[in-house]
Amino acid sequence: QAQHASAHFPKRGSKLPEEVHCIMSSDIRKPDADTRSYRLVELDNKLDIILISDPETNIAAAALAVAAGQLQDPPEVQGLAHFCEHMLFLGNEKYPGESDFDSFCASSAGYSNAWTSMDRTVYHFMLAHDKLHDSLDRFSGFFSCPLFQEDLTERELMAIDSENNKNLQEDARREFQLMRSTARENHPLQRFGTGSYKTLFEDPQAAGTNIREHLMHFYKNAYSANIMKLAVLGREDLDTLEKWCREFFSSVPNNNLEPLAGVKPDDNPFHDGWKGFFRVIPVKERRKLVMYWPMESTYPNYRQKPTRLLSHCIGHEGAGSILSLLKRKGWATDLSAGTGTQSTYFALFEISITLTEEGLPNYEEVIRMVYQYVQHCLRAADNAERIRIRAECEQLALLSFRFRSKTREDNYTESLACNLTRYPREEALCGPDLFFEPLDWDRLDAIIDESFSTSNLRVHLIAPEAEQPKLPSTAEWKEERWYGTKHCWEPINAEMAGRWADKATPLQAGLHLPLANPYTPEDSSLCAAVGPASDIVKVIDSDTIQCWHCMDVSFGIPKAAVHMQLTNFVCERSARWAVCLRMMLEVIQEVTNEEAYDAEEAGLVFDISNTSGSSPCNGLRLTFKGYNDKMPKLVKNILELIAKLDFTTPENQAVFDLVKEKTMTDYRNRRFQQPYQHAMNAASFVFEHPFWEREERMAELETVTSQEVLDFKRLYLSELLVEVMVVGNFTAEQTAAFISQAVASVAPKPLSPENKPQLKISKVDAGVTLLQEQLGPDPDALDSAISVQFQLGESDLRQAVLLELLCQVMDKEMYGQLRTQEQLGYIVAAVSNTKWQVGALRCIVQSVHPPQYLETRLEVFLAAFGKKLESELTEEEFAEHIDSLVTKKLEKDRNATKKCERLMIEVCSHEYMFDRREKGAELLRGCKKEDLSAFFNTHIAVASPHRARVSCHVLGRQAVDTMTAAGEAHGLTEDSKASLLTFPANSTPFPIPSDSPDAPPPALPTPTKVSIKDFRASAPLYSAQK
Repeated sequence: QAQHASAHFPKRGSKLPEEVHCIMSSDIRKPDADTRSYRLVELDNKLDIILISDPETNIAAAALAVAAGQLQDPPEVQGLAHFCEHMLFLGNEKYPGESDFDSFCASSAGYSNAWTSMDRTVYHFMLAHDKLHDSLDRFSGFFSCPLFQEDLTERELMAIDSENNKNLQEDARREFQLMRSTARENHPLQRFGTGSYKTLFEDPQAAGTNIREHLMHFYKNAYSANIMKLAVLGREDLDTLEKWCREFFSSVPNNNLEPLAGVKPDDNPFHDGWKGFFRVIPVKERRKLVMYWPMESTYPNYRQKPTRLLSHCIGHEGAGSILSLLKRKGWATDLSAGTGTQSTYFALFEISITLTEEGLPNYEEVIRMVYQYVQHCLRAADNAERIRIRAECEQLALLSFRFRSKTREDNYTESLACNLTRYPREEALCGPDLFFEPLDWDRLDAIIDESFSTSNLRVHLIAPEAEQPKLPSTAEWKEERWYGTKHCWEPINAEMAGRWADKATPLQAGLHLPLANPYTPEDSSLCAAVGPASDIVKVIDSDTIQCWHCMDVSFGIPKAAVHMQLTNFVCERSARWAVCLRMMLEVIQEVTNEEAYDAEEAGLVFDISNTSGSSPCNGLRLTFKGYNDKMPKLVKNILELIAKLDFTTPENQAVFDLVKEKTMTDYRNRRFQQPYQHAMNAASFVFEHPFWEREERMAELETVTSQEVLDFKRLYLSELLVEVMVVGNFTAEQTAAFISQAVASVAPKPLSPENKPQLKISKVDAGVTLLQEQLGPDPDALDSAISVQFQLGESDLRQAVLLELLCQVMDKEMYGQLRTQEQLGYIVAAVSNTKWQVGALRCIVQSVHPPQYLETRLEVFLAAFGKKLESELTEEEFAEHIDSLVTKKLEKDRNATKKCERLMIEVCSHEYMFDRREKGAELLRGCKKEDLSAFFNTHIAVASPHRARVSCHVLGRQAVDTMTAAGEAHGLTEDSKASLLTFPANSTPFPIPSDSPDAPPPALPTPTKVSIKDFRASAPLYSAQK
């Protein structure tokens, strides 16, 4: 895969300061259907701002990008830029409260966040539109008057360390840091950007320096208004938005700094020791070949974008591509190409290829194939072919820009703030996407000749140690400093270079440049005049097809979305048939990949899944989104292929074997998920019927054959309920016609009663606590985790609204107390977990502390929160929560895709409450504080006799080591995860500590032990799902 308007003027009588340069909407190139107004302003302190006025939005957002990042970390305080990002959230002179901004956003139906890269730090937030003025006031304090309070500085170090602990077993981070750590000695790239307690506290302390002083010095010498870019989106007009920005951001100091101050543009980090051949041992079972070529940053040449053609061709997945040939050989499953690692002063062109077990020993042949493609297809190609491909890229990029769909407001402002750091101000909307000048073909050839030579190459061969090629006698295994990644380096000598990149080697048969894309849209007309959407109507109503339609051209773009659910409960009757469905899905994805890739390149995206996080999914879920012109053709082609697909033909048997290996690897690697994910999976096994554990699926997959999957496919397709939602640029008649025609190729019979979905949830008795405990499946993962689920009973609209309101009020309080104040860990959350019409609140904490301690601290928090809800939350604060949640609920759909996703939830849940948002908002407006308090006291409060709780604990390595060192036994074995401890009703298995230090510890209740399978077989069940 390749990685890669009406004008608005000031109101009559208004006047802008003459000394400030402004660019209006008429000078900013924007998409055809974009009705928002834009203005670019530079303040007196040289802070650059893009303002976006959207009178229709319910959500406001802002983002600020500063040209400062990890490359400026001092070698003696690594991670300082990242730490500074954290600290700016913890109070300023105007608003000194440590959680003021986070809490303000959370109580206004929003959130805030930030990230630090090598050369940029970006802060962003979104919230209810009527809170924008006050949020900008608070946000500006980050950059005009931060406090860097000493006590908070020391405490936030623990959050950085928790974040680092969470990342230690993530292969992507390990490999990225290996790339950095092997850069030239003392170059900024070599440093550790995340930081840890060691780098940010212990090392400075040992050197006799103070971390707060380092922070103050870094902020003064890296942050400055003249290298800041701000994007603000609101409902207000441009004059008002500009007035607010001037009011709040003019006080940001301008220290006249250069971007990335202190980093030398011509300081090359890629010495000969960085280049070469690296064997890398992953945490997960992975087999991957990654080729890196360092080159100059591509940003200065954005007008031509020469590397875009390279990534398009090398990353192509259609006929003639590298990936297509590798798949036919059974050597690879995925390939991506492009400048994935990019900074102000350099870029890395990367080709990443996921290898199979058979492909790994042939890695040199794969490298040779890449070089053949670059040398014979790209470098030596007929220019007419290259010009054709470039013209197609330009055409598709222009179409994509012209008909760009609206995205989330926070994502949009974040991208625009970043764009201002890279592109001219007037091209902030289009700079990353469009081609502005003809490509200099001689320059492209020079890039290929200079950058893609073997003398400029770095190779990562990532595989388990037992599968790595034999080490040469001069090489040895080493461990990377920060993550401990085991690796071995050897230079690429003349013999290796000759084997890989000999230009005299003829091109392998089957490799060629991409063909013309058959899915390029030709008709961009709308099926009606731009106006309000039509009513949602059922256009097909039969025993096998239920198709709903909403013609919506209000977005002004020729796009649509189709969601199609193929339901047959036979796929969930056993673990073996669930695995057959997964294999069927994987093979379909593979055999449709080349056609689907062409469609996606042309702006028409197809996806297929056997799961859905938002609604019941018993079978396959097909989604199509993008330009509607050729969507009926794609829908028909995909369903015809599914109907005709034979897994046992020689060609498809090879595909089957390939995806079976890939699927088995995926199952095995799930043990390396984050600890909190293991805890949530354990809860799913307790509650959900059906639910098949990973081990059950793996055991069945071992012996599943292509013939068995073919037999299953015939059984599965023989009876179906096909549920469809179509939204966008189609009429009702067009929809009925193309859906009927597409489904006719499958020709299913109606579902028999036994094949209709039967989704059930285990019921937990009132007052009962169930506890499931397990050792962390990854023995090297430091963190422990808890997932505590409070069951609420069968869901209705009132319960759903109260749960959503509780989550809004409680989540940030819990985060502020357990994460910020107590520093328990980086991951702390309270979220709604309603499943199959049964409501639940889930609390998650991941930490180096033992699970029992985490659950006790959660209980302490819940006790305090209940009191705060009753006595400290004012009526005014409650009303603000109601107003902001109503605003969030009534948020308009940004595009046809989002609208279709929302409506499909109603179809698949069989509730058909298409006006759920409006009804929910109406219910919310009638809620009183007493209603929320009673809801909490009934279902969540520590002392409630009605509380039904399931706690799932994962014990990590650090807690195990701590207990072992203290002579304590944790008592868990590999078999513990299969058992449940049931505590007597209304007992307190995790008692709140007494305020008196002399009080004796309370007596703990004695639980009964039962296997989870026995519990599932005997527990009463909710059958609320329609």
